[in-house]
Amino acid sequence: MKARFLAGFLWGSIALIPPIAYAQNSNKSDQKATSSDKDKVPFPNAPRIKAEDVAQLMKDGKVVIVDTDDPEAYAAEHIKGAINIAFDPTADSRAQDQTLSALPGDRLVVFYCNCPHEEDSAPMVLEMQELGYDHDKVKALEGGLSRWEKLGYPLVGSDVNTSEAKGN
Repeated sequence: MKARFLAGFLWGSIALIPPIAYAQNSNKSDQKATSSDKDKVPFPNAPRIKAEDVAQLMKDGKVVIVDTDDPEAYAAEHIKGAINIAFDPTADSRAQDQTLSALPGDRLVVFYCNCPHEEDSAPMVLEMQELGYDHDKVKALEGGLSRWEKLGYPLVGSDVNTSEAKGN
């Protein structure tokens, strides 16, 4: 019994070493962080696309738009024509992968969130690539919903002024 306890304790201790070492190293790097480090975009490997390019592709019907916000935020405001697949890092990855796999592979799929640096949409782009989607067929909307709105492109939802929506 003592041997099993000791073995479990050792394995548990070994499992904690990398996070502890990482935390110690990250504290050192945090002290050396510069302003350019703070401006770095998370998930830099996720390809992005500008809102202007997406708007043109939407006119041509060559893009699928995916809102990664929760259903309540989606209902309040989203890009006209977007579907909602909420980003939830705590969700069962198999269920999310099944949902993402249902997206078409023959058109560009653009994910967006209401985040300044695509913190929720970029991980979904990377997940799509892991599922085998072509790197050029999945992208995150650069600047997200706020950039789209700033440019005056069409939005719909319960929080969108209908006179503004008609003008878009």
